[in-house]
Amino acid sequence: MTILVELAAAAVAGLVIALVTAIVERLGPVVGGVLGCVPHVAVVGSIGFILQTASSDEFRIAMLSMPLGMLCNSFFFLGVRIASLLPNCDAKAPMGRLVLCLVCGALGYAGGLAAIMLGLRPKEQSMAIAWLAAAAAFVLELLVGLLLMYLSLCDAKPGAKPRSSCKVLVARGLATFCVMLTAMALARSLPALAGILANLSVVSVMVVSILWVGYGEEVALGALGPMTIGMLSAAAYAMLASELMLLWHPALGCVVSWLVSVAVITKPTLMILQHIDQKSKEPPEVAYDSAKARSDVSSDGSNSSC
Repeated sequence: MTILVELAAAAVAGLVIALVTAIVERLGPVVGGVLGCVPHVAVVGSIGFILQTASSDEFRIAMLSMPLGMLCNSFFFLGVRIASLLPNCDAKAPMGRLVLCLVCGALGYAGGLAAIMLGLRPKEQSMAIAWLAAAAAFVLELLVGLLLMYLSLCDAKPGAKPRSSCKVLVARGLATFCVMLTAMALARSLPALAGILANLSVVSVMVVSILWVGYGEEVALGALGPMTIGMLSAAAYAMLASELMLLWHPALGCVVSWLVSVAVITKPTLMILQHIDQKSKEPPEVAYDSAKARSDVSSDGSNSSC
């Protein structure tokens, strides 16, 4: 039964990610980027964890570790943004620059993960400390998201929308399948690590690559901040579901947690970003210069008198 749960959760997560990345490609960096951060994988992970973990405390630890994984994803985005500040020595090799930024982002993710696992030791902490760590990760991720939005807003106009082949979509699904299968396998022995791995930055790498290749570097970098803030909905879902799925029926707790996280975080974020996107497309207003107008009138009058 255990292996069936692991395979089912991993298969659903892989299918969801393939569909989500396809949505990102078709809806663009603003709408698609935010919707791609809705807690899809977190829902699958929560269902798998509640079936895999041996006790309610282990389930809570696994779920409360998800915001820590989201924080590591924000470190990935921050590493990509910092690497983009390096001068572009070879403008003819954009893929090389993309690889460099992704490598720096991976180093940021690995550094954050190492600091959490070695410094915090989530498996050895009490439930109160786990809750405090999850809340601190939520706030810190929000700050990183605001910093990224300050550095680069989505003000670049996208070009032609990319379309991935079926083989590419299948490859994305398989990558997510492997990650989720590993997380499910670790749920009993290492629930904290399992919660972090359930949010491994596979989706982040895919979305950044899609936007970079399909729309250009400016759009990809401009989407980092909105995506980071959008991921807060998954962190909020994990914290809510860690209690509601145990307090109520797991299905009811899952649905309520999802609806609250989307209504409180995803929907306002999407509305704000759409407003910013629309404002950026409006032509700039030309200020009326009364002195210049009088000068023009006087010059016209002098010319007519001649």
